[in-house]
Amino acid sequence: MADLRTARIESSTVKRIQSVHGIRGKAAVLTAALLLLAGMPLSGQPLEFGLTPPELELVPSPGGTASGVLVVFNRSPRRVRFRVTVEDIYIRPSGTVDVLKPPSTSWSVAAMSRIQPAEFDLDPDHQIPVRVSVTVPADARGGRYGALIVSPSPVLQMTGVRGTIAVITPKLAAKLLVPIRGTEVVQGDLINMLAAARPGGKGADIKIVFKNTGNVHVRARGTLVLLDAAGRALGKVELDESIVLPGNAREFAVPWTKPLDPGTYTARATIDFGGSVLLAGETTLIRKP
Repeated sequence: MADLRTARIESSTVKRIQSVHGIRGKAAVLTAALLLLAGMPLSGQPLEFGLTPPELELVPSPGGTASGVLVVFNRSPRRVRFRVTVEDIYIRPSGTVDVLKPPSTSWSVAAMSRIQPAEFDLDPDHQIPVRVSVTVPADARGGRYGALIVSPSPVLQMTGVRGTIAVITPKLAAKLLVPIRGTEVVQGDLINMLAAARPGGKGADIKIVFKNTGNVHVRARGTLVLLDAAGRALGKVELDESIVLPGNAREFAVPWTKPLDPGTYTARATIDFGGSVLLAGETTLIRKP
């Protein structure tokens, strides 16, 4: 098993250090979540729509079909008509998720997907299972990705001010992740680290950039440790887990809020992305008098 390259990256102050052998991270436990892509009502009775799970992962073989269930529920006091579509997804380095009209990405799963039912009415305090099926070509490799968008029909809300009416159309979304069985290449690289002291010794700002160099999504997480000139650890910060799509990067922005005396420090990061090794790197931080 090869270690990381030892060459420095000229565009960065990151210094590669020996990789640490690790095991694949366990899958995250999925819980019900509601993601609003548009605003909630400004007034009136809350519109309580939802879906679960927030991520649906299907794993077909090349040329095969895999399916799963998305549950849509209506806890509002009125009957609502819903429509379910598959659109493209892009995750920015900051972690922000963008939904795009297909086909907008090389990993689009929209044309391979089938939704049943795709449109339905849901009474108050009811829910419905929606079956999502994905059929991939025989020559497909790596992963395909998208977003399941659940769009309710427009709802009229009274503001209570001289009968003013607002039309609210909140949307719900769940990630659709489709790695193709037996074709996955899980690779990653720590490509950049930057660290800058804040004025007046009020901590520092540290950025760690991980890139997914494989062909399927990975879940990257890790830790950052700050060391003083004597090598003593001053503290540790956990980096939240984040999905990184193939070929994309994830920037972990870490604010170090503890005061720093003048001197030289080392910021050391370790990234676990589910590969056969952990990635590790470090950069120097100088706090001037």
